[in-house]
Amino acid sequence: MTKVILGIELNQEIEEFEKAEIIIKTVRLKENNLPKEDISFPNFKYEEIVNQEWDDSDFKDILEHKFLFVFYQFENEELVLRNVKFWNMPYADILEAEKVWAKTKEIVRKGKIVKKVKKGIRYTNFPNKSFNSVSHVRPHAANAEDTFPLPANDKVTKAKEYTKHCFWLNNTYVVEP
Repeated sequence: MTKVILGIELNQEIEEFEKAEIIIKTVRLKENNLPKEDISFPNFKYEEIVNQEWDDSDFKDILEHKFLFVFYQFENEELVLRNVKFWNMPYADILEAEKVWAKTKEIVRKGKIVKKVKKGIRYTNFPNKSFNSVSHVRPHAANAEDTFPLPANDKVTKAKEYTKHCFWLNNTYVVEP
């Protein structure tokens, strides 16, 4: 939708934004003006995150970029552009996100991803929305079979690979700036 408004084909990148390393995120607002969903980032590979340090991590690199948030909201049955805002994450919030990253790295390194399995549903030890006001970790995969290899087998399930996950910004954090 954002590319359509800017007159750019869907499969085409915005050259000026690429050069400036600006990340575009589309946010759909609910009636109460809170984002309808959390905002996802690319999947992380379990084998890579355990070998990274925070300062060289993909997640920190993303968070240090400039963002262009494009806010939409339904008005009756029509999706309406509400606001467009350039934004940088404050340093204090990057430090909060680092806590989520560090906890995730520790969980993967120790092979303690799964907390329990109940009625076929796997519950993880990954930081959830209540862990942190800024970000959390949850699945970002086509289905449970969409996986990445693990550097250490999961202690509970003995799995050698696990469903793809990514870091998310909490919808309560990303309120319309």
